Amino acid sequence: MKTQALGAAPLAPATDARAVVKSSKSNFVLSFLALPPEQREGISHFYALSRVVDDAVDEHGAEEAERLLNFWREEIAACYSGTPTHPVTRAMQDTIRRFEIPRRYLDLLVEGCEMDLRKKRYENFQELYEYCYRVAGVIGLVCMKIFGLGGKEAESSAVDLGLALQLTNILRDIKVDAGLGRLYVPQEEIRRFGLQEQDLLAGKMRPKLLPLLQFQAERAQGYFDRAFAAMKSQPHKPLIAAWIMGKTYRRILKKIRASGYDVFTRPIKLSKWQKSWIALRERFF
Repeated sequence: MKTQALGAAPLAPATDARAVVKSSKSNFVLSFLALPPEQREGISHFYALSRVVDDAVDEHGAEEAERLLNFWREEIAACYSGTPTHPVTRAMQDTIRRFEIPRRYLDLLVEGCEMDLRKKRYENFQELYEYCYRVAGVIGLVCMKIFGLGGKEAESSAVDLGLALQLTNILRDIKVDAGLGRLYVPQEEIRRFGLQEQDLLAGKMRPKLLPLLQFQAERAQGYFDRAFAAMKSQPHKPLIAAWIMGKTYRRILKKIRASGYDVFTRPIKLSKWQKSWIALRERFF
């Protein structure tokens, strides 16, 4: 979704939360249908906010992205202590109040997207974890608030699931991210497997890449395993959307493995039928 330059009207008024969700092709959106109306509305508002913040970086040059992020940062602040001006944040203000979403979660999300402007490489997994926590872990934490669950175990599973999804995305999208000048696979791990970053940036699957890519997949699977184990001890119904999201992305990870970890030749994704079946199975079986 394209956005306009900041000015008197920084973004088109017609770009409301519903329009953002409707235009999205994300794997997340199908899971929203499993939620009760109030929660479905709340998570749609949050998805729209996270989408426009992310698009501010991915669809603009550095200077414009910086201005847009500042705009969204101010809009988030206004959600808590004033009156936001944009349709997306006006809708989000209602969701914040209804589900008592802490401001620090939304601030961290903006910080995470801002990291993509300033940091194109990660030396080790600890650095990458800090990024993933901001752009994915806090999304899980906000979702838990909307699902009506709390406590350390629920929060831990939310962060683990967010990390699992993000690490799967990182593995799947190595070629796409390289086109944006970004490489999220830790430099230390590239060296550990006797490789150079150019081996990944070349955009072709080669046998020598296999151990490194397997390692990335195993780490993502570990986060799925921890998240699912914790989620099983919690009520199933409030977490149906989380289960749908998790199992959809776990299937993508399985498909990456089945491809021989070739994430370069063609996009790895699920068909609409596959995603619908996962959603139906979690909802009704």
